Amino acid sequence: MKPLKRALSIAAAVAALSLAPAIGWGTRVFPDQLSGTLTATPASDTIEVDHRIYHVKPGSLAAQELRGLYEGQRVEVVLDGPPAGKSSTVVKITLHPNE
Repeated sequence: MKPLKRALSIAAAVAALSLAPAIGWGTRVFPDQLSGTLTATPASDTIEVDHRIYHVKPGSLAAQELRGLYEGQRVEVVLDGPPAGKSSTVVKITLHPNE
């Protein structure tokens, strides 16, 4: 009987551990992001979305993506802090898929 109990407890532990990633998604913190229209041609270190200027983090994906953007495009911007924060910088820029 002991080997059966051991096998059942191992199977229960494996099942519980395989469900752990699904449990963790409930507490995941998502980055601050916003979407809008580029209202000015992006400079080398800033981007203006809906008439609000955001600084771009040097060396980030956003800094590389600035080259292909132009005024009037709809974008999604990911920030490393709250949108209203003074020290928040843009770390990623993505064009809307339907644009």
